[in-house]
Amino acid sequence: MIRLPGYLAAVASAIVLTLGAPARAQDAATDHKVIPRSQTKDAAAQSHTPKAERDAAEPDHIRGQVTKVDGSSITVKTGEGKTLSIGLKDDTTVISLTKGSFADVDFGVYVGAVAVKLEEYSPIVRDSAVWLHKGFELRIIDEKLRGIALGHKKWDLTPDSIIAHGWVDDLEVRVLSIKWGPTDYDETDVEIPHDVPVNKMSLGDKSLIKPGVRVFIGARKGSDGQHLALFVFVGKDGAVPPL
Repeated sequence: MIRLPGYLAAVASAIVLTLGAPARAQDAATDHKVIPRSQTKDAAAQSHTPKAERDAAEPDHIRGQVTKVDGSSITVKTGEGKTLSIGLKDDTTVISLTKGSFADVDFGVYVGAVAVKLEEYSPIVRDSAVWLHKGFELRIIDEKLRGIALGHKKWDLTPDSIIAHGWVDDLEVRVLSIKWGPTDYDETDVEIPHDVPVNKMSLGDKSLIKPGVRVFIGARKGSDGQHLALFVFVGKDGAVPPL
């Protein structure tokens, strides 16, 4: 396994935000049987569903399109219309995203997903209920990156979005149990609707960073006010990173 810089273990694996807000959580397609709710099961779901907290070590997130590459820096136009100059370090990690397929999902595969909690129980069978999440994307992650960003954390797509990384521990139609810890409830159940993008994620290099590509960048601002990229996610071979 390739050892990545420590900050990558603390950040959610990265992605690019397509312009426009995601659909409401309640609009998720349901391929599974909906389990009737009850006060008892609601209390269990509230108790057992992981609580998402923001990682204090998370760098600034910059989403946009590269307009210029100039040696050790790039210029990015963000979705808000801002133009930012971002420095690249020698050890800036580049991650490539290519188009994948839900058919590639299997038990034990390492994956990542951005999602929001639904007011509906997961169809994955347990002793007690947990809430189901709707996924806005799915990333199937190369074995060399297994372990990256392991866990369940808050994400900045929407005020209530989370990001989860782990291995597929169970599968019910299009609902994945993303396992990230040792107990029965150290996992996040995410439904992947048919219309959300599925990408494969692997290590890339700086040659992927070209004018016109969409990027998601994790960066920190130095004392001089200049952003310096810690990692850059880039779509490849026509893939557009979705979040």
